[in-house]
Amino acid sequence: MKSKDLKVALVVESLFSLGGANRVNLEFADLFPNADIYALFGSRKFVEKYLSERKVRFSFLNRVPFIKYLYTFLLPLWAMAIESFDLSEYDLVISSSHGIAKGCITSESATHISYIHTPLRFLWDLKDIYSKYGLLKAPFLNYLRIWDVMSSSRPDILIANSKFVAKRCRRYWGKDVAEVIYPPVDLYKGGLVKYMERGDYFVAGAPFAENKGGEFLIECARALEFNLKIIGSGRGSRRLKRLAKGCSNIEFVGKISDREKWSILSHAKGFVGCGIEDFGIFPVESIGCGTPVLVLNKGGYMESVVDGVNGVFYSENTEESLREGLEKLESTEWDIGSMRESVKGFSKERFRKEVEDLVANSI
Repeated sequence: MKSKDLKVALVVESLFSLGGANRVNLEFADLFPNADIYALFGSRKFVEKYLSERKVRFSFLNRVPFIKYLYTFLLPLWAMAIESFDLSEYDLVISSSHGIAKGCITSESATHISYIHTPLRFLWDLKDIYSKYGLLKAPFLNYLRIWDVMSSSRPDILIANSKFVAKRCRRYWGKDVAEVIYPPVDLYKGGLVKYMERGDYFVAGAPFAENKGGEFLIECARALEFNLKIIGSGRGSRRLKRLAKGCSNIEFVGKISDREKWSILSHAKGFVGCGIEDFGIFPVESIGCGTPVLVLNKGGYMESVVDGVNGVFYSENTEESLREGLEKLESTEWDIGSMRESVKGFSKERFRKEVEDLVANSI
């Protein structure tokens, strides 16, 4: 059976905002234009803007008032909600999962391919980071770990979005992924600004989630007094704004258009990433603009950043280590053309081809 003849379902977790996971989800939706879409929760505004012609079904959780602000408190019900979807009529199910979507239940005859953004971070290697914010006090966490491991056996094929995530799957689930397919990155196609003509500022991309190192970044910007523009909005932004109160060198530019984003990135001195990313789309976008990155030498950053070619690694989240990284970045003579060339392999076109080839070889 050809893929165009298959009855396809796309199962995702959240359709609220256009973050990294939803950029992947929209590519999947474009690749499978006849697929029905199932989501735990989301907003009709998002659907009308990006998926207006599609059939989108939300779980019972989405009927909870103010679900956009309360969904994390409903964590004990997520597994039940993802299992409640009736997917029995579909030949191909693609789940896009950073925790729960992989656990959907399909028919015996269906092929289930799960694109893994990450196992649930707060259950495993990053549990201590998340525990600081009171997210790990509920008694059901051991149950969730059991469910997380058990549900990893439901997909027929696991795809990881990075080698780093593939190692997580092996360590915590005991599963080897069939393939690593990096996320699609919308690479900048405009002209490059000469490095000596850049503005006197650095950029960070939505460092609000617990794994992004946002608090450390704000503390360093305060102490080292470098100019910092923070793009994006989301849960955790208020906390960082309180930390940055009174600092004229830190600017939260909020949610902006792609045109404004490209302008800020392409005129920046550099991009700074202090977290442990599953992959990290923002740094790749920055490099595509000819903007070098300064990132922590951990996680998914290590798969796109080449020290001295398109960025600089610093070793640990201490003020001294980051200061040394900044000095190295500012003293390096960057070849912005080579920089752009170094990330061409992360394009949308590459993602689509690799997904199409995998599906064709799996059904």
